[in-house]
Amino acid sequence: MPTVAHVAKQVVRGLPYLKKELGRQWSLKTGTVMTTPTTYYVIFSGRCNLACTFCTIYQQVEPMLTAEAMFRIVREAKALSGSGFNISLSGGEPTIFKPLYDTLKLAQELGVNFGFTTNALALTKENVRRILSFDPFNINVSLESVDPKINESLRPAHDGTARTLRGIDHIMEEKDRVNARLSVIVKPTIMEQNYRGFPALVRHFGKHSRVQVNFQPFIGKNGDRHWPQDLNNVSAVLDELLGLQAEGYSVIGNKDSFQGFLDYFKAPPSPDNYRHLDLGGEKRNCDIGLRSMFVYPNGDVFFCEYLGKPIGNIYKQSLSDIYYGTAAGEQRSDMVYCDIDCQNTCKRPTPLWVKAKAFIKMG
Repeated sequence: MPTVAHVAKQVVRGLPYLKKELGRQWSLKTGTVMTTPTTYYVIFSGRCNLACTFCTIYQQVEPMLTAEAMFRIVREAKALSGSGFNISLSGGEPTIFKPLYDTLKLAQELGVNFGFTTNALALTKENVRRILSFDPFNINVSLESVDPKINESLRPAHDGTARTLRGIDHIMEEKDRVNARLSVIVKPTIMEQNYRGFPALVRHFGKHSRVQVNFQPFIGKNGDRHWPQDLNNVSAVLDELLGLQAEGYSVIGNKDSFQGFLDYFKAPPSPDNYRHLDLGGEKRNCDIGLRSMFVYPNGDVFFCEYLGKPIGNIYKQSLSDIYYGTAAGEQRSDMVYCDIDCQNTCKRPTPLWVKAKAFIKMG
């Protein structure tokens, strides 16, 4: 359980984020951009050391973001957002991205909060020690189950479950050794094959764990074999997870977000279309065009790829020029009425108190 001193430290660290949160709310009310991005999601390539059954990105090995482009993103994000933001690197598998360590070093030098999402297979003691020497902000770990039979049916790797869990242990051991601020979040995907084992996964890390668990639904075509079938059973499992959260287990989310997962599974999108919400003509006030920028391996920058149109390209423009550009402004105007049901954790709106609760537990 966080100490009073830890909570106080996190409150201070969170103030720049809160300022941006309030700026987004004011921007939505006035129609004038009065904030800057909180998160930059960077996908270096689809290259990966796994071929997960529910993923196809590992097939997209080209193009790959250049090292210089990655360094520019760090510098330009700092220039644009100042403080109260973070960069999240993913792929593919970031630990096979050769510029990773130099990027971590640059981020540390500039005071940029930098983290990445990994399957943790490469997180040996030596690699973890090197990574944590650069004071990363967070490490997200993809893990579908603590049962090797289930996890490795989805993430095929010999002894992969044990290796991933060892990687998490290595992170926590090194974090304690150097008193790092790093936060660790395990991110399982809710699928037919694994959801029944989620309570065991949460219990594995224990009550008041510094390892937090953040669930997200499978996003794919309707009829895919990974779609959960018995939604009453899914609902019961989600209720059990909320019960574990109430007991002190570190589960991110709330009843409303879990209900959103169920609603999505109950009425999934057709094979060629996204699922749409019935807003009755009212504003949804999606703020992703104020809080996030997604950078893809070819340099294209999106607020949300669901909209199908980039707002610029980092090989041709700076992040600042893109963020304040005409294409960005037009998409922000459209997004206040957007009715796409976005359930990815990086896209869906999250209540401020849920964010604050998770942030307090970080570090």
